[in-house]
Amino acid sequence: MNSKKKSPIVFQLFMTFLLITLLVACGGRLSSYRGSWVEEKDRISLQAGGPHQGSWQTRDLSIEYEYQQEPQNLQISGVVNLADYLKIMGTLDHLTLEIQLLGANGIVQDTKGIITFGNRRSIDSFGKMSFHSRLDLSEDTVAMAFSYDGKVTQGGGGAFKSSSGEKAEWDFWKVPRRQPLE
Repeated sequence: MNSKKKSPIVFQLFMTFLLITLLVACGGRLSSYRGSWVEEKDRISLQAGGPHQGSWQTRDLSIEYEYQQEPQNLQISGVVNLADYLKIMGTLDHLTLEIQLLGANGIVQDTKGIITFGNRRSIDSFGKMSFHSRLDLSEDTVAMAFSYDGKVTQGGGGAFKSSSGEKAEWDFWKVPRRQPLE
């Protein structure tokens, strides 16, 4: 095969790869947490009416939230506060906050993206990291749970390297998992 015939094939393969990559990036993740399990300590039972207030905390962050449940939807708002050990890194590359809608026994029925913070900005530049969202609910939804995925770096978006030459960064997350075997 000569190089004139090879170039269009390579170009087509490259463009196909690029298109698939863009579709995946814009469309969100391909996998779902549906069917996963949330530990009882992380479940927030939903009560009709409201507003109801609460707080949820992990090693990485805390969320002060308020929600109001109506028959078909849930209005939720709140403020996210990062733990001090994350703040000292200086730069928030990203923090994606999601809500898992749960059925009986803490099984995830649906995942709803709430907000993404970051874009390699200084943590100090955020002020309050607040969110507000309205989510559709199925009639089987009895609880919710927060999940998150984030990354912080030291310096300007990961450009800083420690004295040992290592990049100073930290990934943190809390997501549903498989139900343990009984």
